[in-house]
Amino acid sequence: MPSGTGTGDEEESLSAYKARLHQQHSRPLIEQVSNQWKEKEGFSDQHQEKSLYLEDDTGELGFCDLEDEGSCPNVSRDIVSSRRFRRMFAIALLAALLLYYAWKHFVAPPLEEDWAYKEGFVAQENGTYGIAKGGSDIDPDLVRLRDLDKGLLPGGEADPEGKRRLVFVGDVHGCKKELVKLLEEVGFEEKSDHLVLVGDTISKGPDNVGVLDELMRLKATSVRGNHEDRILQVAKSAHNTLSSTSSKGRAKDVALLKQLKPHHIEYLRSMPLMLHIPTLPQASKPTHKKDSPISEHILVVHAGVVPGVPFFKQDPYYIMNMRSINRRTHVPSALRASSKNEKPWFDVWNWYNDRIFRKQSLKHFNTALQTSFQDDEDNDDNVWTSLWKNFWGERHARPKPQVVIYGHDSKEGLQIKRWSKGLDSACVSGGKLTALVLDAKGMWEVKSVGCKNYRG
Repeated sequence: MPSGTGTGDEEESLSAYKARLHQQHSRPLIEQVSNQWKEKEGFSDQHQEKSLYLEDDTGELGFCDLEDEGSCPNVSRDIVSSRRFRRMFAIALLAALLLYYAWKHFVAPPLEEDWAYKEGFVAQENGTYGIAKGGSDIDPDLVRLRDLDKGLLPGGEADPEGKRRLVFVGDVHGCKKELVKLLEEVGFEEKSDHLVLVGDTISKGPDNVGVLDELMRLKATSVRGNHEDRILQVAKSAHNTLSSTSSKGRAKDVALLKQLKPHHIEYLRSMPLMLHIPTLPQASKPTHKKDSPISEHILVVHAGVVPGVPFFKQDPYYIMNMRSINRRTHVPSALRASSKNEKPWFDVWNWYNDRIFRKQSLKHFNTALQTSFQDDEDNDDNVWTSLWKNFWGERHARPKPQVVIYGHDSKEGLQIKRWSKGLDSACVSGGKLTALVLDAKGMWEVKSVGCKNYRG
């Protein structure tokens, strides 16, 4: 074998060896370990790949790793520290505070008051009239309830053309000059208009006899007020002289009684506790607004009425003296409201009648008792209609809304609401004498004249 050939083979073998050695050193150390060791320890190529994959995957699931910028704590920190997040948080906090303020001051109070009013109408074991029920000292001469003469009703059978008017006047208290002036202001027509007073026609003022004479001349109708009632109580007493009086107020009542003639006393006795005026036949369609035409039954009293209580179970004393009422018990008081549960009586009255007008639920309300007047057409159903209504429980199931016209509370002043019209505007103390004029269509207007102060 020639020497040149051997030398070339050796060089070729050396180059191949160096190449294999270089390739071996460039591989990972784990692959340079003998197959026997890898098999012994269980590190096959497949196991190694799977192990490396799991290790990397486990690293991705490490969301609490603080060294990883994509971990949950680091991402949360970046979000919280961002200006946009702080702005959104401030807006959300402000919105929550505004919602709480609106709930506390605007939403919750009406809801609470609504429930308190409602509670007074829910049937209770002792009823809704409490300790005031019935009254104990009732004047045997007292006419509890009187209906207005049908011939005086605007738009009624005696007034087909609808020219009649009713003129309601607040507490006169012996102020004849102001009464005459007010009737001139409203254009009172003696032949067609009828004058209705809310009581307290006498006492305190300068011309009590003159007022009574004028009312009798005009054939006016008045309900009994607390001052007429006081005079009648004094008249019944066998000891009505000035020397036997025990108070300044009674002394004034005795002095006034001495000025009155028997026909004056008889006129006072004829004053009913309540005056009922039926619906006006020609009245326009009513609404729930304060200035709505009056097309409902009207009840005239001096001071107030307890809503939801039958008229003949109303306490006479409170009809003439009521100023406030407990909204939860419906027990009235002659004093003004002085606590959270005490409200002006007309607030509860208006709430109740507005609920009836809107046909809202009266479930659990004490409506089994007759608490409203009925129209004649309510009883004109034929036999089949009557049976149908009785079957469905519709007959007399709901009371009807009513309007109360009253006086008595001069400190409250003129109070014109949808379901109540308070006309005492403190004439005798230098205020005004007020009239509400009602026509056959149910349209009404309020007129007033100034008064001299007779109490100063």
